[in-house]
Amino acid sequence: MSLIKIIFLGFIQGITEFFPVSSSGHLVLIQNLLGLKEPQLLVDVMLHLGTVISLLLFLRKEIKEIITGLFRFLKKPSFKNDDPSLRLVCSLLIASIPTFLMGYFFSPFFESLFSSPRAVSAALFITAVFLFLTRYAKQRKVRIPIHPFIIGVLQGAAIVPGFSRSGLTIGGALLLGWKRQKAARFSFLLSIPAILGASFFQLQKSEISAQPWGLIILGVIIAALTGYLSLVFLVKVINRGQFFLFSYYCAAAAVLGIIFTM
Repeated sequence: MSLIKIIFLGFIQGITEFFPVSSSGHLVLIQNLLGLKEPQLLVDVMLHLGTVISLLLFLRKEIKEIITGLFRFLKKPSFKNDDPSLRLVCSLLIASIPTFLMGYFFSPFFESLFSSPRAVSAALFITAVFLFLTRYAKQRKVRIPIHPFIIGVLQGAAIVPGFSRSGLTIGGALLLGWKRQKAARFSFLLSIPAILGASFFQLQKSEISAQPWGLIILGVIIAALTGYLSLVFLVKVINRGQFFLFSYYCAAAAVLGIIFTM
């Protein structure tokens, strides 16, 4: 593991983890086009944890509100309390259920797609169409209780390389009529347990000893800083109603992926 490679991987991880362009899809296509070997499992896990750090920093206000609401509930339990932080926690739990079940039962099938650049390109094109549809999304006042479950299913489907997690979850919320800011916040919060769960699952398969920890920590820092800046930029794009613009990039990447893997 060289210094240039860890800087490159940390930078790419920080950008593609949150931009709706599928970080896993880019990994497959870049490896196939350039003949690169897959990065070490431990490095991949640690870089994902770096993006979790950026999420914790970016969402520190929301996380504090959630923790405060939970303490209020534990101190004085009341299911009649219309606490928005508790409603958010319940929505996140509901959304996490289908994500966990899909990851647990279908992970081997999803992982098999990593060896098929054409399947990844097709998934990227579907992501592009889905993102483009958000151009016509309209906000609605009514939010149906099943919405979090639907968003959780979309996040579970994003295990497929080429399907963007942020693209499907934020885009899905927008198409369901959620306000832009709430759609982004919910997607980001929902990604924390998903990324942590997947990371710790993969960590069990990795070799921890005899690793270049200095370089790995540098990669984590780069992923965290790049991820934070990416979140700031992405929220501005979403608030301007321009989330659909990423569809053009995904479509172009899909077409190039098909052409260069023929």
